[in-house]
Amino acid sequence: MLALLIVLCNVVLLVTGQTMWKYALNRHPLRSVSDIVPLMTDPVMLGGCLLFAVATVIWFYALSRFDLSRIYPLQSMAYVLGALSGVVLFRETMSVTQWLGIILILGGALLVAKP
Repeated sequence: MLALLIVLCNVVLLVTGQTMWKYALNRHPLRSVSDIVPLMTDPVMLGGCLLFAVATVIWFYALSRFDLSRIYPLQSMAYVLGALSGVVLFRETMSVTQWLGIILILGGALLVAKP
């Protein structure tokens, strides 16, 4: 159960960081090299980078304590949360096939999480 909580924390931080990146990129689209400086100085982009860095440290901790074969499949929950973030926060649409894929990923992660 501890492995699940640690990986879930990692996943939430990863998805939040990447969602912040998407938000910043919506405000500062990359069309040319000159667009990089405003993007990389955007506080939302920097906050996303910080969360991603913290998530990486948590992942290192998880790797040092738990079997890779057990925790790596749990990382797939990031796909589920990322897709849901796109739908909820950015009003993206998903097809029935995409929803079925999300359900399969979530079901597989739950199977792996069982002790």
